Amino acid sequence: MINDSDPRRWVMAIIVYLGAVILAVIWNAIGPMMLTITNELEISFAKAGLLSGIVALVLGIFAFVSGTVSGALGIKNTTCLGITLMSVGCMISGYTADYNIVLLGRVIFSVGAGLFFPMLGAVIMQWFEGNELLILNSINFSGTAVGGALGLAITAPIMRLVGWQDTLLIYGGTCGVVALLAVLCMRDPLLSLSTGTDDSVTRDKFELGDILKRKETWLLALAFSAPVAISVVMPLSLPAYYVQTKGITITTASGLVSTVYLFGIPAAIAGGLLGVKAGVRKPFLIVNGLMLGCGMLGAVFLEGFLMRMCLGLIGIGLLFYTGIFFTIPMELDGMTPHAAGMMIGVITFVGMQFGFTAPLVVGWLEVATGTLKTGLIAYGCFGFLMAICPVFLKETGPARKMV
Repeated sequence: MINDSDPRRWVMAIIVYLGAVILAVIWNAIGPMMLTITNELEISFAKAGLLSGIVALVLGIFAFVSGTVSGALGIKNTTCLGITLMSVGCMISGYTADYNIVLLGRVIFSVGAGLFFPMLGAVIMQWFEGNELLILNSINFSGTAVGGALGLAITAPIMRLVGWQDTLLIYGGTCGVVALLAVLCMRDPLLSLSTGTDDSVTRDKFELGDILKRKETWLLALAFSAPVAISVVMPLSLPAYYVQTKGITITTASGLVSTVYLFGIPAAIAGGLLGVKAGVRKPFLIVNGLMLGCGMLGAVFLEGFLMRMCLGLIGIGLLFYTGIFFTIPMELDGMTPHAAGMMIGVITFVGMQFGFTAPLVVGWLEVATGTLKTGLIAYGCFGFLMAICPVFLKETGPARKMV
């Protein structure tokens, strides 16, 4: 068992949290940049949307192989490599106004994000156990809400001062600082939390085929696809939709949508605390899906205060589930940190493919119908998938015998 008095574990937790924040900042920054990029590069909305959608595609692919990479390099080295590539890719995107170079940088950023994302859970599982897993998973994924809010709220003001390219350079440099901290400070523990042995000995007992055969993998993956698709569509298309329909500026629209994440930050932590108290998982995921779908549809159809409340529901739905959701693979029988990271990688891969197609579908529907509203409605309905899939899961929480 891991020595819970080892102060190094909190260093690991802080580093992966900072990585989650900067990942979300860089990904969501494209939303406020969309109209500027389409004008300056003279490209279509759908083509500009690829700069966000490609992140989901490539992130998903490399999250899928992250388990294999971590098996060869170790969890620590995979984490450091992922954050480093995130920094390099972001800086390449800001280096020139050539669309192909910008896209290349986004691909490199996405490779790094894909390697890093499953390590969020794997690093925590290496160093923590019990209720600490749920709480720290919730805190780490609240970091994605913090980053999402920052990416939407501060990008437009920074752009006005230095332009969109230098904004990306600033974000890439900040990510580079986090990468340096990871390289200098991260360590692998001596013992595996799950088995009390060196993780290099146990990690080969789980093959990818074992993970793919489990129905939990696919139910969780389909459930995850709903918030992923909405998390891509919402910051990318909703600000532009509000600009077109409400006559407000992109700065105002992006600031309005950024309030989504202000609700998500406490929701992620609250979800973890409630999950610990209740000791069950499925009911939280079902309620989460209902909030996600209703919030997205309300943000499209309603006005004023009700619209803002629905934006809040989206924020809660995007983050409330995270700590509970990503703890489930760690609670399945016989799972090691490496196996849990592998399952999270598969889940991420499937979900991110839906995230990749989301802006393309919205862009296609915008061309076909003349409005972004059609695509936003479609993905509002898609959000209810998160409420459906958990119904078919077995309960994994400590109170499962009572439900």
